[in-house]
Amino acid sequence: MCQNLLNSLILVLLVNLTLSAIVPRIQNNDVQLEPVGDHKYTLKINDFGVVREETVEEIAPGEFLVKGQLNQLYFPESGRLIVTYEAGPNGYVAKYSYIKEEGVMLPAVGLSADALKAAAG
Repeated sequence: MCQNLLNSLILVLLVNLTLSAIVPRIQNNDVQLEPVGDHKYTLKINDFGVVREETVEEIAPGEFLVKGQLNQLYFPESGRLIVTYEAGPNGYVAKYSYIKEEGVMLPAVGLSADALKAAAG
């Protein structure tokens, strides 16, 4: 669902860029949208440890070049997925890498007192 929301946000922003040369500036804890000139903007979304950063530029009327990176931590495997992508008139290209991280702390799991008693016998 989060991915669908992000895709919808990107689509709305692209349509906005096509219809208007002005992209609004947005700055809050999770989303940063920054216009760069008349036909370019940068976007950063931080959603619970998943960070997506991209630059969108209108290179010709109705033609866009999107460059970005998605960085996501996976707790059970203690690793990080990094996707670097570019989309434009020549198609879509993505490079994927997975980095195993040593010493990543897993989130603490809380057990009730009754669960602990039952496990102890």
